[in-house]
Amino acid sequence: MSNQKEIFSKLIEIFDEAKFLIKANSFPIFALRTEPDPHDTKFVWKPLTKKTKEQKLKENQEKQRSNRELINFPCNLCANKTMGIKNFFYPGRYPILVLHYSGATSTKEKPFVKKNPKQVFKDEATVKVWNDLIQKTFHFSSEELFYQEYPACNFNTSNSKEEDWKQRIETCKVFVEENVRDFDLQGIILLGSSAKHVYGAEVAKQMIGKVDYWTLNQKKIPVMTLRSPEALVFLDEKSKQTGEEKTLFHYAEEKQSLETSFKELLIELNKIISNKIE
Repeated sequence: MSNQKEIFSKLIEIFDEAKFLIKANSFPIFALRTEPDPHDTKFVWKPLTKKTKEQKLKENQEKQRSNRELINFPCNLCANKTMGIKNFFYPGRYPILVLHYSGATSTKEKPFVKKNPKQVFKDEATVKVWNDLIQKTFHFSSEELFYQEYPACNFNTSNSKEEDWKQRIETCKVFVEENVRDFDLQGIILLGSSAKHVYGAEVAKQMIGKVDYWTLNQKKIPVMTLRSPEALVFLDEKSKQTGEEKTLFHYAEEKQSLETSFKELLIELNKIISNKIE
């Protein structure tokens, strides 16, 4: 009983002291002794202001760059655009950017939609042929390279002229410049599908196997023009069809020659890039 009386008396004392502290408005609570007094904390208030057009534009650009594979969708710089190409940019690790185009260039071509973010070419046969080329030349997967649709959108082909494609390519170069700058890319492979839009069909044929230099972000970037890997797929299919042995051998021989040319030109571009880096 004596113990209980002592406990009750202690509780009464605690309650009395608490009542006094509350009335005196002196009841600071600290979770840690190292914490500052809450009364010493200053709260800064700033009135809300409307964002300027420049601020909004900058915020939108930052949001778009965070999802780089889709920043071409809100772009409206080109006329007769139907829609952006999904996953138009694929980031790799080796500093070479492959410019290609999977969109339709004539009314005869069917619309093409990529099924996954890593897809570059329209069919698996082309993917395999290109991967084999890169493996044999660089000794790593073709997925190590960077890829970009050039131009980055689909267009109404029924009323598109060669001058329109050249204008689109020139306008779309802004995305190439951004990627070259942001990923410190050292070289570009321009495949036939994009090359004909850059140079025009006839000049593009003359540029195959040649190195051009583009000034991007005040830096000269070597650009190697190659035929599209679809050409290898076409020759391979032709060489396996039934027909005269002489004709089939001709296709097989032409395919071998083209494959060798691809490897030699890729090696040449890689040497130029290696010398630049050194």
